[in-house]
Amino acid sequence: MTGIHTVLVDKIIEFIMRDFMEEEVRVEVIGGNFRVLTHEGFIDLVRGAEYNLPRWVAYELLKNGIVNIKSDDISVEKLSSIAYNEESTIGRPQFVKVPRYFYLLIKKEIEEIREKLNKNADINLLQELKTYEDLIYTIGKTRLKKILYILLLPQIPQDILDKLSEEEKTLLNLLKSSLDEWMKSLRIEKH
Repeated sequence: MTGIHTVLVDKIIEFIMRDFMEEEVRVEVIGGNFRVLTHEGFIDLVRGAEYNLPRWVAYELLKNGIVNIKSDDISVEKLSSIAYNEESTIGRPQFVKVPRYFYLLIKKEIEEIREKLNKNADINLLQELKTYEDLIYTIGKTRLKKILYILLLPQIPQDILDKLSEEEKTLLNLLKSSLDEWMKSLRIEKH
């Protein structure tokens, strides 16, 4: 990839990550009462209650043992189900609905498992890591094939777009605009 493309891709990923961190997530307060500052002002968190907070705030509170994030977990079982359903429809432009920032959530799960492995070498954690990596590879590869297929459709149905993650929608838009530009460059204008 040329330098300008690398910079472009890095910037796009940076924007997706920013939006991911700003997205509100549901948390349950497990620590004591706590006050946090959000874009809406100060919020008093009460133990046992649930709140919607920006993900970046939730991650800081999670690190300090104050909250559990209720909406971010994607289990191996859920990934297995997605992988199975995606592979069973490989020949059709049919997608399983995934969370809005699916790949970033899985990346976070994998990072957390790696952190645990660095602290404690455990064969079960190592197997869980391998399973996550294998499943996300299968899902990503299968969905990418479908994205390349729908890229050639004159109009992409809204129900397909609704099932794509934000990362996939961005990739689709990048590929579509690149393909459109490429096709324009091949046209010979009549004089």
